[in-house]
Amino acid sequence: MIHLPDKHRILVVDDEPDVFTLTRLSLRQVQYRGRGVELVSAISGAACVESLRKHPETSVILLDVVMESEHAGLDACRAIREQLNNKLVRILLRTGQPGTAPEKQAIDEYDIDGYLLKTELTTTRLYAAVRTALKAHEELVELERHRTLLRYVLDCATEVHSFDGIELALRKTLAAAADLTEAALTVLSLETFESHGDPLRFLLHSSPSGVDEAAAQAIAQRVQSDPQAQSALQTTRWADGLLIPLRLHRELGHGWIYVQGGRVDHIVEQVLPFLAAHAANALYAVVAQRLLEDREEPFYSSIGV
Repeated sequence: MIHLPDKHRILVVDDEPDVFTLTRLSLRQVQYRGRGVELVSAISGAACVESLRKHPETSVILLDVVMESEHAGLDACRAIREQLNNKLVRILLRTGQPGTAPEKQAIDEYDIDGYLLKTELTTTRLYAAVRTALKAHEELVELERHRTLLRYVLDCATEVHSFDGIELALRKTLAAAADLTEAALTVLSLETFESHGDPLRFLLHSSPSGVDEAAAQAIAQRVQSDPQAQSALQTTRWADGLLIPLRLHRELGHGWIYVQGGRVDHIVEQVLPFLAAHAANALYAVVAQRLLEDREEPFYSSIGV
């Protein structure tokens, strides 16, 4: 899964060492959404591209134009966008020679996100430009993460087939929830019934640290004794984690998924209900298939006309 780093990574590309020192002083207090910045440096366009190759999660590049060649910065920009296919990093061009890279041409041809003249660049303006770029980068990353996670959930749902059997389908759903959240403990409970009305109960758990079944049983007992948890219709904070309701169509069953700990930010929390909905649809097909297979008479004979 894709996760945001602890700090926003800003790459300062300039062949003048003093520029990095001044930039670090200007941006030392920059934050966005409670995360500070980590400034790293490169002294050439080639070094800039190599840094992005190793650290594609970089948020912002402050990129000089003239370094090892007259257009080193522009060449690096083109390589980042086209060769590395990195469309998310925000590139702010800084130049002391605007004639070498005219603003309109640089914006139109090199897909940059800001144009800063060194001769007019104050600490306040640099701070504002970087802060705006951080916001834009994080919004783009969140959109990409959301799309990636939704694709993952859809892929997991399509892996559940009606011929799997209920327990296998549940284990696939549990594995998806555990992988999505990287939780310390993931528990899945489902109550359904066989074709003759006999109750059928499942309680599965997953833990990378090897938590035993007693922990899952304890969670299940707490949920059963909590009326609010039992009646929850949407993902809710519960105990030390999240509780996601799991309800099958046509009252063929109900249950929940509980995730404890892990890396559950607001995007993962938004995606978990989609996993529950896809899982419910897939499990509905599995349960319906089992009921049909257990019938002693043909299905069509039981349909009212």
